[in-house]
Amino acid sequence: MLSARLQTLPEFTHQHRHDHHQAVIGVYGGAEVSVDGREGRLDTWRACLVPAGVRHEFSGGRENQVLVINVDAWHPQPEEPHYQDFLVISRLFQRPVVVGLDAHLQQLVQLSAGEIRRSAVDHGIRDHLATAILLALSDRLGEERNRVPLRRAGLDPETLRRYVLENLGQRITVEDLAAQACLSPSRFHELFREAMATSPYRFLLNTRLDQACQMLRTTSLSVADISARTGFSSQSAFTTALRKHRGLTPTQFRERL
Repeated sequence: MLSARLQTLPEFTHQHRHDHHQAVIGVYGGAEVSVDGREGRLDTWRACLVPAGVRHEFSGGRENQVLVINVDAWHPQPEEPHYQDFLVISRLFQRPVVVGLDAHLQQLVQLSAGEIRRSAVDHGIRDHLATAILLALSDRLGEERNRVPLRRAGLDPETLRRYVLENLGQRITVEDLAAQACLSPSRFHELFREAMATSPYRFLLNTRLDQACQMLRTTSLSVADISARTGFSSQSAFTTALRKHRGLTPTQFRERL
């Protein structure tokens, strides 16, 4: 029914199409998206849904990783396994679209990506995790109240994320983020929760964790150095946050690479 893999997107790609549906979900970094002549941005808070037969291309930033899930476009018979799951998932691919992820779904993607890295040769684990992500995404998009806007004036997640990355080792407050959006802290908090389905604090924490995980993957820096460079108050605070929100300690994360 489906297959999943983690992939780094190249800087330049060519337009193509294929006979299966495809979901491309940001794990870290960013990418530009062009689907059926429409352009968008992919990051750790967004997924691109491409129906079969639609022309598309992706171009990744300097460092990026995405979860690519390919879904068969054929319709199984009711007596076949996973028939009900297929009906739910197929609703995602009625048209090409870039959609926002709420905080819980973003966390599911991050945890799944970590498990897929650990179980790189186990296709069963990968495909079950991918199915869970698509079912959760379909459930959210099936209810109008759970649709997450991609952009709102003054509340572009990528702009706020860049600000956080540029000041990663510093103390950043909600007031600082509100100033970037030219809003009062109370109004910013209200609009942020409405637009992103999470709090500014959780957004900031997830961005710090994304970068810390990237450093664990790509550098030999000590855990203490990484915690300092990503703005955690101490190594203990970083370890606690990573265990709580990604399910692993820094040492366990590195051991599973």
